[in-house]
Amino acid sequence: MSARTELRASEYWERLDHFLAAALDDLSRTRIEKLIRAGRVTVNGGTETRKSREIRAGDRVAVERESEETPAYVPSQSLRKLYEDEWLLVIDKPPGLAVHPGAGEKRETILDIFRHEYPRIGEMADLERPGIVHRLDKDTSGVLILAKSEEAVSAMQALFQERAMAKTYLALVAGAMRFRNGTIDRPLARSLRNRARFEVAGEDREDRREAITEFSVIREFARFTFVKLMPHTGRTHQLRVHLAHFGNPVLGDVLYNKSRGKDFPRLALHAFRIAFDHPFSGERVEVTRPLPRDLRQYMIEQLQAEP
Repeated sequence: MSARTELRASEYWERLDHFLAAALDDLSRTRIEKLIRAGRVTVNGGTETRKSREIRAGDRVAVERESEETPAYVPSQSLRKLYEDEWLLVIDKPPGLAVHPGAGEKRETILDIFRHEYPRIGEMADLERPGIVHRLDKDTSGVLILAKSEEAVSAMQALFQERAMAKTYLALVAGAMRFRNGTIDRPLARSLRNRARFEVAGEDREDRREAITEFSVIREFARFTFVKLMPHTGRTHQLRVHLAHFGNPVLGDVLYNKSRGKDFPRLALHAFRIAFDHPFSGERVEVTRPLPRDLRQYMIEQLQAEP
């Protein structure tokens, strides 16, 4: 069950969260921000997830909060831990589970489970994405690093920015690659036609950003190729865009593959390995996660089908 509180602003407020904090003195600022982020606040009848939204005199604001009878959140699964110490947690991210909520995202995420299992991360300054230092696409599986404290977040983000993280991915890509190994050095920018996509950008794009991917072929099959990928930069969709640009899109990629996911039921991309020098202990940390069963089984079936 839920309780609904309806309010009407009598004056101008610069921010929605400030208005609610003044009007609802029984709710903490943290609780208010969580309600806004969860889509439980409406302004003039429309859902508002921006805490910085301006409120004008006469605006109608409604807040829906869970009553005491509402069952507590219980995750559908536990985090699959690969490495853990007092600062960091490295997990095996399953495909189909987003790392954190995106625009309009209502389904369970890695962050939801992380908050439940490690409630202290709720004390971090970043209320929207506490402990998130990097991300994997929703349908990508494999090694993902989470941080348990503000200090760990800052230290790990610095390692990523300094390109001090050695990352290796495995993928099944359409067709045969022209070269068995090499480096793709093509800058990327957001697509001007579809804001959900990125593309290789020409010199006329001022918003282009450097993107470098090293690759090597592991095995060729009749219709696809098993490849190892080592990104030296961490741009959004970098591996997917680079591969699609040269005619070898990742199987199951609904954004960049013309098959629209008909050649494999999910994005055939796996974060296999990550290695770095621990920012606090100084030790070399290397975590790997073997190729998941669905990708291994697919390759076995294709081998058996080949003449």
